[in-house]
Amino acid sequence: MNIRSVVVGTLLLGIPLNSSATESKSVDLKSIRSAIKNAGATWNAQETWLSELSLNELQRLMGLQRAPEGDLEFEGVSGRRAKEEPTAIDWRNKDGINWLGPVMNQGNCGSCVAFAAVATLEGQTSISAGIPWLNPSFSPQALFACGGGGCDFGWLLNGPSRYLSTTGVPDEACMPYTSGSTGEDVACSNKCADASERSFRIAGTSEPSRFGSGIDVVKEALKRGPLMTSMRVYADFITYTGGIYKHVTGNVLGGHAISLVGYDEEKRAWLIRNSWGQEWGDKGYAWISWDDRSGVGVDTIQYNVQPQTSFLSVSTPIDREYISGQYLMTARTQGIISSELSFRVTNAQGKTFGNYACVQKSGTCSAVLDTTRLPDGRYEVLIETAAGKLSSQRREFYLLNQEPQMSLELGAAAGVDLQKPLKGRPEFMIRATYFPVPVQHLQFIVLDSRGEVVVSRNNDYVLELMKMGWRTSNHPNGDYIIYLRGETNYNGKTYAVETPRIPVTITN
Repeated sequence: MNIRSVVVGTLLLGIPLNSSATESKSVDLKSIRSAIKNAGATWNAQETWLSELSLNELQRLMGLQRAPEGDLEFEGVSGRRAKEEPTAIDWRNKDGINWLGPVMNQGNCGSCVAFAAVATLEGQTSISAGIPWLNPSFSPQALFACGGGGCDFGWLLNGPSRYLSTTGVPDEACMPYTSGSTGEDVACSNKCADASERSFRIAGTSEPSRFGSGIDVVKEALKRGPLMTSMRVYADFITYTGGIYKHVTGNVLGGHAISLVGYDEEKRAWLIRNSWGQEWGDKGYAWISWDDRSGVGVDTIQYNVQPQTSFLSVSTPIDREYISGQYLMTARTQGIISSELSFRVTNAQGKTFGNYACVQKSGTCSAVLDTTRLPDGRYEVLIETAAGKLSSQRREFYLLNQEPQMSLELGAAAGVDLQKPLKGRPEFMIRATYFPVPVQHLQFIVLDSRGEVVVSRNNDYVLELMKMGWRTSNHPNGDYIIYLRGETNYNGKTYAVETPRIPVTITN
């Protein structure tokens, strides 16, 4: 599960969200750094993939329909503290254990509410079970598409609560996230046929700060696990790369949903997990001052997960892994006594291709998958007890036993002429042709006149047809080279393909 950010599309290509978006620069890094210095703030600002977006595009990413109002105004006065009272909680390292899943990326869609809900639920599920290796992987695409969200209009913070209680959310493999790559909504009907059987439901929710409670109530709730919360995003926040954030300059871009995963009394700050990928912030996280005006913690939701006694979890393959040859599938178990276990491998249409007896040993089990006996393509795997009375979540993987065939095309989108000087944020069309599995990794690369790489944008969820934009105003006027590189790993070797290199000129 250590590549979950890949699963949900770590898309830094900057696919346009609105063809009529203004080309005005959304942030001025120099002004922000000056404001940080003048305010005596203790955080760092750098260009990020979001700072390449236009104002309209950034506002569309802020998918919370109702931003928090006010701030947490009440805070307890420190007195004699009980020995067991924690001064800090960080669910990334709680008693030496990381209870959280990998940071995800909502890409170019206002789906932050679904991502905050999934991030919070994944952490709370592992914590409630007391099993850090559980690694649940839920589908933000299914939650968003079926629960009532939309890329253009977002969702309410409490939107997922009832849906998670009544219908539940299936695993990521049931409905992989594609809206981040396309910027478009996906119909709920595109989820897997057996989504209802694969969905996880919560027992209910609570709202710790609903009645204007202060910081101490939120801190108390955090002892039980992460909280879903919201914030007002100011323009300077998109450049955050570390330290303790406190707004210093810029207007409000909109409301944004995040997962609250810790606090630190010495820092006087909240720890939040964002949905803008691991390349943003401090590996996807941010410390936000209690004295900041963004409203973190004003609205909070905690998910209550029904206790269980028995658990199964597939350890390998991990989601979206590319495998070949003789492959060792592994799983972990708890509370399973004298029961036969087997891996069940299905294709994308749900057809079972094989059941593999899992040899148990000290809470683990394993089985060898001879991938050469199966057609190449996309598969899912789960671990289950006899007669399927208890099963794990499914993981999706790609089976490849031949040299991959790949081709890429990079061309100008409508209204763009590559023979003329480029300015603002020109758009490009990408076509990926592949067999028998999708291209595993895609890069958009820009070289300057000295041949040095000045832009490298990555995408690990490659679709057959995509559109992207490049903000040229972040670079000096002059001559450049642009091209695409695609890679797929097979049998320990990387196979790569590149588009022809296109000379372009920037004149802003």
